Amino acid sequence: MTRRLRILAALLLSGGLVSAAASAGDPTRPSAAAPPRPGAGEPARPAAHSEGQLLVLNKADDNLMVFDAPSHQLLKTIPVGREPHEVAVTPDGRKAYVANVGDDSLSVVDLKEGRVRRTLKPDGMDQPHGLAITPDGRRLFVTSEGSHRLYLIDVRRDVVERSITTTQRGSHMVTLAGKGTRAWVANRGSDSLSLYDLPGLKLVRTFKVGPGPEGIAVSPNGRFIVTSLQGAGQVAVVDASRSSVLTRLPAGEAPIRVLFPAASPMAIVSNRGSDDVTFIDVAARHVIATVPVGKRPGGMAVNGRGTRLYVANNDSGTVSIVSIPGREVSGTIQAGRTPDGLAFVSSEGGGVKQGAGGAR
Repeated sequence: MTRRLRILAALLLSGGLVSAAASAGDPTRPSAAAPPRPGAGEPARPAAHSEGQLLVLNKADDNLMVFDAPSHQLLKTIPVGREPHEVAVTPDGRKAYVANVGDDSLSVVDLKEGRVRRTLKPDGMDQPHGLAITPDGRRLFVTSEGSHRLYLIDVRRDVVERSITTTQRGSHMVTLAGKGTRAWVANRGSDSLSLYDLPGLKLVRTFKVGPGPEGIAVSPNGRFIVTSLQGAGQVAVVDASRSSVLTRLPAGEAPIRVLFPAASPMAIVSNRGSDDVTFIDVAARHVIATVPVGKRPGGMAVNGRGTRLYVANNDSGTVSIVSIPGREVSGTIQAGRTPDGLAFVSSEGGGVKQGAGGAR
């Protein structure tokens, strides 16, 4: 090769490399390996390594947001009823029920299609709030705080199976125990808990626990019921078999929600007044840690493996992502206005992880 040809070849090679480098560094030019973006109005697709979906209710926007996890990419936004507060998902992850306090209704959401399938307005329902679906997916338990009523709904047909009137005030949140054969209801206006047999919806007993019980959860081993006492800045630990208060443990200011991660004796409490969450070892009866989150935290949910906590921050318009092993905030999701009720739908075989509900 002549000297002139060698110089020409070098110049051509150099120009090609510069052009390629400029193309790779130009953010306006898509990479050949980049996944296609959804078109206008087309919902985003979950990541290939998705472990499930996080459901977030936005009270001021009247909608339900669905996020992929762990990418936390917004997949779809579904309009529901007015002022949605709580959400519960069937064990197969196909259908969600949303309690809409603003129009006294329940939205039945088809999660696969991303739309409201129907709207339920049972007779006498006023300010529906607490929701819980039995593990067999057959029945939905609903509290109606404004009318002092409790409802049991047939999930397959979406009709009321039975309902009763309660003498307690402020029957707000509910948790199920005994494989769905018992329902514990927190009555924040009467400072009490009530225990009902299912599916008969028969009252077993009611007893006092402390000022303003609202959030409520059963421990994974079924031995303890833990309820948050807004008026005391504490949680009450109840012996489930004896229906008696064993002890009270400190939480933050205005504690409102409680949940247990999968197979863990540790209860997590969201504190609306102090903008934090408290981790409590219920078996050892002591506080493990307190973690600051956003403003006025309310609803909570955990991922399928129980390693990640989500906390809805009502006044921040965000959801805090908290590492449960590290007990520290690892990220934040931008939600809508006044995010509240949460639920996690696992795709890893762990089923649905119901949230701890939201704040009023």
